[in-house]
Amino acid sequence: MRLAVAAGTVVPKERLLEDLWGADAVSTTANTMQSKVSRLRRALGDPTLVEGGQVGYKLAVDPSAVDVLELARRADDVTRLRDAGDWTGVRDRCAEALMLFRGDSLFGASDADWLRPHRTQAEGLRLRLVEDQLRARLDLGASGDVVDELQELVAAHPLREGLWALLITALYRSGRQADALAAYRKVREHLVEELGLEPGRDLQRLEQQVLAQDPALDAPAPGPVESPALTRVDGGGNLPALSSSLIGRDRERADLARLCDAHRLVTLVGPAGVGKTRLALEVARQRQPTDGAWFVRLETASTPQAVGDTIAVTLQANDSSEAALIERLRGAEVLIVLDNCEHVIEAVADLVDPLLRAGAEVRLLATSQVPLGIDGEHVYTLSPLPFDDAVELFGQRAAVHDPNFAASDNTAALEELCRSLDGLPLAIELAAARTRSLSLAEITRRLADRFSVLRDPTSRRPERQRTLAAAIGWSYDLLFPDDQRGLWAAAAFVGGSPLDGIERVLGALGVPAEAALDVVDRLVDRSLMTIDRTTDRGLRYWLLDSVRTFARERLEDSGEAPIAFAAHAAWVADGAAAAADGARGPEQPTHLSWARTERANIDAALAWAGTNDPTLALTIATQLGWVWMLAGDHAGADRMRAALTAAEGSARDSLRLSGTLLLGWLYAAGGNVELGHKTVVDAIAQFDFAGDDLARARADFFLAYVLSQKGDFDACQGVLDRSRPVFADHEQVWDEAANWVLSAHVTLAAGDQAAATKACTEARLLLAEVQDPWFLVHIEAMLGAVAQAEARYTDACDHLGRAADAAESQGFASTEAYHRANLGRAQQQHGDLDAAAQTLHAAIEIGRAAGDLRVASLARMRLGRVLREQGHIDAARTQFVAAQNWYRTSGGGDHALLTDCLVALTEASAPEAAALLDAVLAEARRTGDFEVEVLALDALGRRSADAGDLAAAATSLALADAAMAGARLRVTDADRIDALEFRHLIP
Repeated sequence: MRLAVAAGTVVPKERLLEDLWGADAVSTTANTMQSKVSRLRRALGDPTLVEGGQVGYKLAVDPSAVDVLELARRADDVTRLRDAGDWTGVRDRCAEALMLFRGDSLFGASDADWLRPHRTQAEGLRLRLVEDQLRARLDLGASGDVVDELQELVAAHPLREGLWALLITALYRSGRQADALAAYRKVREHLVEELGLEPGRDLQRLEQQVLAQDPALDAPAPGPVESPALTRVDGGGNLPALSSSLIGRDRERADLARLCDAHRLVTLVGPAGVGKTRLALEVARQRQPTDGAWFVRLETASTPQAVGDTIAVTLQANDSSEAALIERLRGAEVLIVLDNCEHVIEAVADLVDPLLRAGAEVRLLATSQVPLGIDGEHVYTLSPLPFDDAVELFGQRAAVHDPNFAASDNTAALEELCRSLDGLPLAIELAAARTRSLSLAEITRRLADRFSVLRDPTSRRPERQRTLAAAIGWSYDLLFPDDQRGLWAAAAFVGGSPLDGIERVLGALGVPAEAALDVVDRLVDRSLMTIDRTTDRGLRYWLLDSVRTFARERLEDSGEAPIAFAAHAAWVADGAAAAADGARGPEQPTHLSWARTERANIDAALAWAGTNDPTLALTIATQLGWVWMLAGDHAGADRMRAALTAAEGSARDSLRLSGTLLLGWLYAAGGNVELGHKTVVDAIAQFDFAGDDLARARADFFLAYVLSQKGDFDACQGVLDRSRPVFADHEQVWDEAANWVLSAHVTLAAGDQAAATKACTEARLLLAEVQDPWFLVHIEAMLGAVAQAEARYTDACDHLGRAADAAESQGFASTEAYHRANLGRAQQQHGDLDAAAQTLHAAIEIGRAAGDLRVASLARMRLGRVLREQGHIDAARTQFVAAQNWYRTSGGGDHALLTDCLVALTEASAPEAAALLDAVLAEARRTGDFEVEVLALDALGRRSADAGDLAAAATSLALADAAMAGARLRVTDADRIDALEFRHLIP
């Protein structure tokens, strides 16, 4: 039976084993299969009927000898006769086809899983034939005779609206109008109770026709069947009526019309459900050739003969021979639309030449998921609808199903839903049909199981257009096994993939490397895979969400999902390993770009590995930790923490140490300084560094960073000084350079400009060897900060501007935002307040866009200082308070206390301001923050002078002078806002 349902084609051995032996296929030997084949040959009495070899076996009989296959061919014949309006032919051919059934479908066969689709298909064809036969008998005048049969059928199939429509029509034509209306009420009750749906538009329209006793419901008058033998195509063609207007597609419609004018063969290609047929019909309708536009439906044609017959019947040719087709179209000006060619592409291609040879004004417009691949063909690719058109289409179609639907009342929900539908008109229309019984929010929520939602059982469309799964499944079933695996491989990725990624997973799924490129080519040709050529990392291959969901389900069903996901994770791990090395040198931008582009794939690999291979998850996270820091990716801390948790008890100590140290850095860089410090300290305390001074020195680098973020500059500098010689001894140039860069930052923050300058010089010399772009940017920024501390503001602006521009060109968004925040402050100190405000606004926006709210808060605080100096006190306070709120909710930071002080400076209430300033002053003295101490004393002195308490003002002045002297600061130095402006008030 398994060979019979594939008669004439080879069934691979692997497929036979899987279908016939199921779970025992792995243990079934080749000898077992050969024994079964030998027995089959003996049973058939002719050994030549079963052909086979290394690949598989084939039943060498004509498919027409197998009833279940012959049934499909005869059903195709019935469809062609029905489309031609030959109801006598439909009645007779249905009767002949139904004679093939002798009991239940595939009676006597097993209940194996592989057989169920064939049995379901056969039962579906039987029911379709019965329905077509009854429709033919009804239109031929047998209304009363078919009522009893139809009543039995609707009882057995109560949700099949086509049968109910026939019953209602038969009752009405029998003079039983009341019974016809009762039948409508009954089907409506069934649909509402079982599906929660109202009857479809056709049934609703039929009810209205019965109520109005519409003459169109009367049986057609009998008349002679017109002979199809004509010498010329009749004008007008056979284009079906369009039930709705075409939304969008103005450009595509114009382009396609121009192509049809300029070329005689045009193929419109695109993925399933994208609207190829609808657009082709629109163009054909507009073109209006003298002898008509003809629409040939090929969706039910399954053999070359059926293709020829379908074209011949549609065009009313004598037969499907080349001579008959040429004679039929000779001298005619026609446009023939060959719809849905993808499953019979070779047969269509063979018939194109005779059709075109019939005359110079014969033009063909084919719709297909793959080009015909013949000379003279001009291919036009139809892409999904743009977002605005998708929204408009949904709104229009939803209004048909729900007259109360108003797009303007559901804008946000409607836009969210349409973003999830790939811009596929079929998906949009199926979702719109659900508005009969579901809200937009409910439809959107259920899209997690999109193939259950995106179906319309009440539609009268062809079966494969009633559900999105059927539309995509139609395309999928036409693929070679390797191409199906190509979809599986692509579905393992999230957000697209470069070619080498798909090749990696394909290899794991058993597709040879030399065949992988051909697989991808065929999937692109069939419009199942799309190419993004706009990325800066070469071509990127995508699946529409719906196609990816379908392919992923097939991958899960195949049992090979673990293999595919493991290969995907291994591909990500290779990229992470390359980034771990390359991100510390001149190739840094390349690896940062990879990490940004593959962010979704990295997250997917980490999620899979966290459950299935925790050590691999932690390895990937650890290798990418520094990359996340460079890129300002603050989700890195969450990823690292999840990987560490998953690998608890399984990863080696050194790997856990590396991951935990990076986690501490990421915490601190994200603003949670205390947690970052604790994480690093705990990690160092728990690890045994005995005999490994280099590992300890590298751990100290992380400790120094979190200490610098805490403002503990002395302790930080001690750690740096201790670890630096170790790097030099081990000739670890990058580590030594990084140490000097951090030392420059720390000594500058501590007010030692000379030490900072020396550190910058040492770092620059080492970085000339390793060429790390990120650190080179920071050296430029450090030189700017030194110039800023020495009141060389022109030099400071030059250095900081170059650092910010370099960060932008390298794609370091967070770093760029930070340096622009510093540049804005230098511009303010230089006296260019307008430029400073503009720069700081930019820093805020860049920081927010990069997700770096720490830098955005720093820029807000500095923008507030500019606004305060410009006299915009309320606006300044708004910025100060926004920054303060972030610091307080995010664990503080090195500018948190300064921000508190600035908020106090703009506090209108004198008592509250004084209390705030006293608290800030105490904390500044405790932490040794001279800048904030001077600012607080300045503010307290001014308030005392304004209140007339000159003695208190003089005390504040003296303390401020002492603080500046201790910090080696001048009154005109960088971060003193008011330069103790109340000094002149003191006698």
